[in-house]
Amino acid sequence: MALSPELQVARHRLILSALGAIAALALWALAEKWDDPSLSPMLYLMTFTFIASYFSLALVLAGPVPVGKALVGSLLVAVPATGLVALAGLRHVTPFNLLDDPVTLVMVMVLVGFSAPFLQVWLQAPGKWRDYAALFDAAWSMFVRYLVAGLFVAVFWLVTFLSSTLLQLVGVDIIEKLLRSDWAPFALSGAVLGLGLAVVYELREKISPFLILRLLRLLVPVLFVVLVVFLVALPFRGLSDLFGEFSAAATLMGSAIAAITLISTALDRDDTRAVYTRGIRLATRALALLLPVLAVLAVWAVVERVREYGWTPDRVLAATAALFVLAYALGYAGSVARGKGWAARVRKVNVAMALVIIAVSVLWMTPVLNPFAIATNNQIARYETGQSDLDQLPLWRMQHDWGKAGQAGLVRLEQAEGRDDQAELLIRIASARRERSNYKYQQTLEARETPQNLQTLAQTMPIRPKGNTLPAGMFADLPYYQQTTWLDGCARTLADGRPGCVLVLGRFSLKDASAQQAMVLYLDEDGKTRANHLVLRVDGNLRVNEVFDPATGRWAVLPGDVLAKALAGTYDIRPSGTNALFIGDAVLVPEN
Repeated sequence: MALSPELQVARHRLILSALGAIAALALWALAEKWDDPSLSPMLYLMTFTFIASYFSLALVLAGPVPVGKALVGSLLVAVPATGLVALAGLRHVTPFNLLDDPVTLVMVMVLVGFSAPFLQVWLQAPGKWRDYAALFDAAWSMFVRYLVAGLFVAVFWLVTFLSSTLLQLVGVDIIEKLLRSDWAPFALSGAVLGLGLAVVYELREKISPFLILRLLRLLVPVLFVVLVVFLVALPFRGLSDLFGEFSAAATLMGSAIAAITLISTALDRDDTRAVYTRGIRLATRALALLLPVLAVLAVWAVVERVREYGWTPDRVLAATAALFVLAYALGYAGSVARGKGWAARVRKVNVAMALVIIAVSVLWMTPVLNPFAIATNNQIARYETGQSDLDQLPLWRMQHDWGKAGQAGLVRLEQAEGRDDQAELLIRIASARRERSNYKYQQTLEARETPQNLQTLAQTMPIRPKGNTLPAGMFADLPYYQQTTWLDGCARTLADGRPGCVLVLGRFSLKDASAQQAMVLYLDEDGKTRANHLVLRVDGNLRVNEVFDPATGRWAVLPGDVLAKALAGTYDIRPSGTNALFIGDAVLVPEN
């Protein structure tokens, strides 16, 4: 006897709620056992991966395809993903450590996420697994279902906590007692998530990606204008300044990915639903044509970073993402440049690129593409060829974060011979193995280097007025980063060969009149003069302050000749609110 529509809906909600609760409880049970020495690390890793991937797929597939088919079909991705993660786990000394490897975790999520729409379409109609319209609808529907269901979970917990607080006002603590148990919040979250996914699917005609897609396409002209302004302004700023920024590559890639997403949303699943407003359609085409410029800049930014600092696993991931963005950009621009039918060609590019991304994510977890080995070999090669020095070797990360390849790299470095700094290298390797955190490792290095740094500063930095000596203890408690900053400044010589630093004695801060005071001027990497104010109190406490330039209203960044004038003694110390250092037209006031 067939169930009534109401019972079918209730059954579907119950099944998805149960699936969500089972998944959450399984993850909770694993979390409780994460430090159990009797549990095989490889088994733990595989179990965690299987549960996370299998249930995330089964929950979102159940509805578009029958529940039984979804439960079986999810195995087609979850099982290979689990095997690949196990293979990637062999890179680590302990496979469990893969769960602390964000780079590989990102690739696992990419593999499962990009595979899900193909799996759903194949389960619905095996012959149409590459049909763009079906893939587009599946991908966006999955996104919307999880988004709305996630918001439903958040609202559920807000209502639950408010209800608990309200009932406690009248002495009823049943909800609070329930939430005190370790497993209940997990089970409830999973069940509510499953219920939300079921209800959103039931209301798929009302809660659909349609509204989101329509809103996103309105942003196409905005991003196009921003990109035009960026490209017009770029020559005036210069590429060297652009790539000098730490986050330049991430910003460029993020902008390119946003452009790719907006172009895809504007073109929708097919021409009948694509944007038809002339202005937005023209902006979409123009954005696709400009996209390669942004992608090339993103690739260039990563290349510059690698050229300066070498490969790390993070940079291997960044380079991979940048190449994906470039491939998308060239595909989009080429499709538009060929004229009529460009939208259909862009859709084909999307399908092809999704398959390529899945393939690369698979390779990432095999020995073919091992970011730890790539990074280790590159860093050692740079060190051995003189492209980097001992301070730039990421020894602690090689020991603790880069798996077996990193530890094997340390052994290679230990066995090397003929280097002047080999003894220091061996000491640092031993320290990297001993310390359990990178912070402690850096502290150990700093403690060992500080005496030599302070001695070098005392010997190198000129004192003004001439004839004075460095006050006892002036550099004793100087922070390590300040030591290296000033040493770098002193190493940047002036045109006449004098060091690019000077210490000017004087009582600058009136509130610290009893303390020893000085201003240190030094050259930065751009040849500008920067300054710090030192205060050594009677109790031996040293404070390093910034120096204010009232002429600009900012912290002091002055021309390089200001330092030369200070070395020549052409300065004056006189009141300016407090005592200030006057060098030519420059006025340096200590921070209050």
